[in-house]
Amino acid sequence: MHSLAAAAVGALPCAGDVSGLAGSEQLALLEELSALRRSVDASIALVASDIERKSARELGAESLARKAGLRNGAELVQKVTGSSLGDAKKAVRLGGMLETAHDVAPIVELAEATPAPRSLKVLADLAGDWSVPIAVAVRNGWLSAEHGDRLTIGLGKPQDLESAGVFRAAALRLISDCWEGELTPESVEKAAKAVRACLDREWAQQNAGRLFEQRSLRRTVRADGMVKYDLLVDPLTDAQIWTPIFRRLAPRLGGPRFMTDEERARAEELQQDSRTNEQLLADTFTAFLTAGVTTSGIFGKYAPTVNIAVTRTELKKAIAADTLRRAGQEPPPPADGVGWIDGKPQPITGAQLVTAICDGAAAGVLFDDTGQSLDATKAERTFSTRQRRAMALRDGGCLMPACTMPPEATEAHHINPWSESTRNQKTETKDGVSLCKFDHLNLHNNGGRIERRGSTYWLLWPGQDPTRLIPKHGVIAQLRAEGELA
Repeated sequence: MHSLAAAAVGALPCAGDVSGLAGSEQLALLEELSALRRSVDASIALVASDIERKSARELGAESLARKAGLRNGAELVQKVTGSSLGDAKKAVRLGGMLETAHDVAPIVELAEATPAPRSLKVLADLAGDWSVPIAVAVRNGWLSAEHGDRLTIGLGKPQDLESAGVFRAAALRLISDCWEGELTPESVEKAAKAVRACLDREWAQQNAGRLFEQRSLRRTVRADGMVKYDLLVDPLTDAQIWTPIFRRLAPRLGGPRFMTDEERARAEELQQDSRTNEQLLADTFTAFLTAGVTTSGIFGKYAPTVNIAVTRTELKKAIAADTLRRAGQEPPPPADGVGWIDGKPQPITGAQLVTAICDGAAAGVLFDDTGQSLDATKAERTFSTRQRRAMALRDGGCLMPACTMPPEATEAHHINPWSESTRNQKTETKDGVSLCKFDHLNLHNNGGRIERRGSTYWLLWPGQDPTRLIPKHGVIAQLRAEGELA
């Protein structure tokens, strides 16, 4: 083993080797080293999983961890590798996945230098439970260990055997999204949680209730007289609090550039403000509490609104369930309907949806079964406020794969340039996408284009293969989980 480590280290490039490479060569080297790291991580994981097994509590004094004075195998892996405990536990989980993959589809062509091309059909044809495609994809290098771990955690486990097939199909679809959309591990976990909420409505409602029950506010008076508030809220309450705050401070927090003269003046005022962003947030939050968002008048014509996306089918369910409740009857959980708040992977219940829209705390945006908002075509060059809001909801924020900017920080981009043809001189949400300021400028400045193919969107850079852009909003995940969208 020592000779193996020495050979590997000796083959790695030094600083002088790297600095002498051209940019394209550095990217190629980075890809090669990343593949090598995945292989090393896989080997570490296999060892970690076996150490965990040999450190079982039932082994007593013969436990490897006990002999080292530690409680379990993960702690022993942490000590030996110098990693965090979380990374050690992740290595143990990955090792278990790789062992599962070997049991289902052992590799026999070890002499081949070129790995097999990734194939969704190969994964779909595998025997075993719902998680096997993820395990084999990670083992084959078709998914990174981090992607596989986040995907498994996000999907959770089926409640019963009948649900396993649906979860397996969802796992395959998410693996495909990782390939086509180049999703980051964080995006994969968020998407997987949204899919789980769609597949297991009972779990989704229980999770929404669990999150709501965790709400708390703690007030601590420090020795110097300052008072600290520690507020914990559920996703819906957060959207109701954060939406007006972000709208107020958007120029300082990375909001969109296209504004009215009044908004530009306010933006300039904020840029010149000597307070830090944290101080501005505290002052704004305090002002909203004392003056009230709806009566302050500081937003001018367009008051901030919490946007909730809902399909026609789910809205009908929510209204029907509300009618039953008014008649003194409790509807079964799956019949309640769900809605989706901007940028949140957790859906809200039908009861929450009806209540929020009824009392004016939120605005509903209705979507059809193709994932498009129900709006009219405009013969104007710019998107209306309603259309921008609908696109931002549909896309769940900036549509670029690795971008995490929320819906309220995006701008509308025409994918069919207005100036190229008179046929493009109409403004429809299906031919517009949401991009943050940076990605919007980057697209225009570097010759990139976005193309719509049916109900899907693809990013095209000169000289590169198309990359599918996967919307991040929960309502789109719901439609895909129900088989309405690809």
